[in-house]
Amino acid sequence: MVHVVQINMTFLLHSLFDATPRPGLQHIPDTKPLTFEAAVLPPIIYFLALLFLPPPPPRSIDTIAIKLLRNALALLAGILFFRLPLAYYVPQSIGLNYQLALVGLYGGCRVLDAFFISPYGFGHIPRRVRYKHISRAHTPMPVEGDNEPQSQASGKGISVPDAVSNAATHARCGSLADSYFVLEKRLSDLSKMKPVHELATSEEGWPHNFLDRASWALELETSMRGIGFTWTTADVRHTRKTWLPTATNRLHSIFLHVGPVLAVCFAIIRTTYVKYLEEAPSTKYGAHAENLFDSRLPLWLQLLLTAALGAFLMAAFSVAHSMAAILLSPLAPSPLAYFPPLYSTRIWDIKSVRGFWSYGWHRLFARLFLVYGVWPGEWLERKLTGKKNDEPADVGKVLGGFISSAFVHSFAVRSVLGGEWSRALGEAKFFAANGFAVVLEEGIRRQVLTWRKKRDLPLQMWYDSYIGRIWWITVLLFSGRNFARGWVNAGLVREMAGK
Repeated sequence: MVHVVQINMTFLLHSLFDATPRPGLQHIPDTKPLTFEAAVLPPIIYFLALLFLPPPPPRSIDTIAIKLLRNALALLAGILFFRLPLAYYVPQSIGLNYQLALVGLYGGCRVLDAFFISPYGFGHIPRRVRYKHISRAHTPMPVEGDNEPQSQASGKGISVPDAVSNAATHARCGSLADSYFVLEKRLSDLSKMKPVHELATSEEGWPHNFLDRASWALELETSMRGIGFTWTTADVRHTRKTWLPTATNRLHSIFLHVGPVLAVCFAIIRTTYVKYLEEAPSTKYGAHAENLFDSRLPLWLQLLLTAALGAFLMAAFSVAHSMAAILLSPLAPSPLAYFPPLYSTRIWDIKSVRGFWSYGWHRLFARLFLVYGVWPGEWLERKLTGKKNDEPADVGKVLGGFISSAFVHSFAVRSVLGGEWSRALGEAKFFAANGFAVVLEEGIRRQVLTWRKKRDLPLQMWYDSYIGRIWWITVLLFSGRNFARGWVNAGLVREMAGK
């Protein structure tokens, strides 16, 4: 047994440090395997620069020398972030190369925003935001008496491991199908989130001493959605009437909601690859030599694979978010332990393309798209139409956000398509199509409302929601084929299928 463990550990270490590209990986020519130093230096230098970003006290921060040092560190961090996907690749994984490109581009853009665009362009340095949650009245759904764990009935809390252990013990008593429903029943209380009103208050100043500055810098660097700061993105600000997830609630979501979705999507992705794509001719690097998505998949299977990839990504983001929240929950009440829900509405409640991207999808890159897409788009629309600064520029706002998203995702998939922009345009087409779909549906919605008002008809009809659901699902599936095509040709679907 010990010998087997040693062999497995040796194989694992060899795999981690083996510089041989995995089969199917099409990295950018002339790039080299990622080194430890190249991976850790950008975030470390970014953190050091953030230590000097807040204004004084102490007064020593407010000197020309310190500001030059801060900006020099920020420029170096930004350059190193941007350089990551252009100079390096991860030989062990296609997916990690895709992530490396996202991290490099996002990190570099975030540094430019934090140290140059926001302070010098808008005079803004993010302030901390303190959250306070007040319980609110909520009418729960009826629950059967035997659904409640005994420890709660006696007035005592139940830990996550105990809850899972108790549920699993009862689940083993029946068949596989029965066991799932027993597990669902026994863990049903774990799914209940605490209904609260969320109050957010911005701090008046910035951190003063070194430890507080270090905490401020770490919180800002790790907060993609700006949570805990005045950079907070719209998905967190949609409503103050919300629910507070707990560690047990997130555990329930992973095991009984997200887990089955991942399993079904994995089965679809693997079956599709093995049955239709695996036997296709490949080059010496293991990459397939033809456009497999169009040549080997019928339309119905293209749509099914597109849906499976989209659902898999949503579920994977949810699992990662929930696991991070569970692992960091002991740090509460530190802002590092605060993880508001990643998605702010159920998928079946969405009735438009705009609703999907505003409420149904995560907003992890929202700040990036705001600074580099939405604001430039609004500025361009006002210049072209002569609108004043206080007038809405919704078309530029929408198209700017989606075009910036198109570039970011095309840049990422380019890193696993041999650096060829011409093969990486699928994701750009997907986001551009969705941007125009949002503009189109808003125009149609306004025309329909005007038409109904003139005829004294109800503004909302019973069939509106059905038409809206059919519309947004159709748009995402058919435009999403561009996204899926790039993932198939890049080998990402192959890796997701475990091949």
